[in-house]
Amino acid sequence: MSTLTIKNVYAGQPAASAVVVYTCPALTTARILKTTACNDTTTAITYKFYKVPSGQSVGDEYLILNDHALGSKETYLNPEIVGQVLDAGDTLICHPSAATQLSLNVDAVEEVG
Repeated sequence: MSTLTIKNVYAGQPAASAVVVYTCPALTTARILKTTACNDTTTAITYKFYKVPSGQSVGDEYLILNDHALGSKETYLNPEIVGQVLDAGDTLICHPSAATQLSLNVDAVEEVG
């Protein structure tokens, strides 16, 4: 019998580089339930999301959201990310254009067993 756990897997402001916001644990499958991106500054930014298989590196072949523009004081729920399934060892990576300007929250459901 499997166990389902819903949890917030990331809450923070990623640096202006490819930041791992979630790694699916061993013996687990996860589905992204919600992502909220908020630009709380007065300068517009862009950001990317990648879903990278276990053992692989960030690359364009793993892009799931490319250069999404987020204006000053805007919030976006990222429907492109919702529903993505990650297997054990897979990572969800966010790459914003500016450091500590994007406030990001990611919720997932993990299934073990």
